[in-house]
Amino acid sequence: MLKYEVLLRLRAIELIAQWEGRLITNQLTAWFGISRQQASADINRYNRDINPDALVYEPAVKGYIPRPAFTPTLTSGHINEYMALLDSISNEPMAQVLEGYNTASVQLPNRAVRAEVVRAAITACRQQRQLSIHYASMAHPQPAQRSIAPHTLVYTGFRWHLRAWCYKREDFRDFSLSRIYRTPKLLGASDKTAEQDAAWQEQVELRLIPNQHLTPEQQKLVAHDFAMRQQRLVLTVRAALVQYTLQRYQAAITEDECLNTGFFLLQVHPDDQARISANLFTERARSPQNK
Repeated sequence: MLKYEVLLRLRAIELIAQWEGRLITNQLTAWFGISRQQASADINRYNRDINPDALVYEPAVKGYIPRPAFTPTLTSGHINEYMALLDSISNEPMAQVLEGYNTASVQLPNRAVRAEVVRAAITACRQQRQLSIHYASMAHPQPAQRSIAPHTLVYTGFRWHLRAWCYKREDFRDFSLSRIYRTPKLLGASDKTAEQDAAWQEQVELRLIPNQHLTPEQQKLVAHDFAMRQQRLVLTVRAALVQYTLQRYQAAITEDECLNTGFFLLQVHPDDQARISANLFTERARSPQNK
């Protein structure tokens, strides 16, 4: 059986290669605190013993790329595993997805996100290029071509989306990766950047408190659960991510939601509801998939 630390690095190699389409030693040295020599040895080990000849060095990108017939062997091929890697970079890498090491996690829904979509999205963000996609939404369920200029790949805790300028709607919007059909095509350079995205640049303070419809004893317990100070949890988030943050915390926004104490243990501070209303989706479109 492989040592725990080695297995983490080998899984990371596979996930980066599959979902980003390019693997460089600097990623491994930065994430795992190892030398370049060790990183190169790990890549060679993966390519020799774990998944023979699955990767090829490409001088043009100064890194390793997966061969066209690449198939993962240490992971199942779901984007949730890549999410877990990114989410754990600052903590213990991949611990939450490794059964058998006295750790476990609740299975997240495996949405229909394909590796070629993620690769194109990451490349477009890194190189500041436009992307041609075929996109479907609840309002328009038949996929239609759109040109977008993405700047950030976002994981909300439940789904992945691209924050991008939409040339059809002429504003910055969220595009759920699972609703991008076919393989996106990289286009020319984009003049739209994250700096021009007002909702992305604006910082909003959120004050979350225990649901006021809970009993006083229950409110104290919730405050303890969320490490609140003076029964408040203060978060500073991007305006474009306000509703996603509230969804992740399962925080009630409206009074009707507050009445559902079995689901909403937290709520937005009453004095903040009007202030943050401009940062919330309409009732008809409470998720990026409806856009």
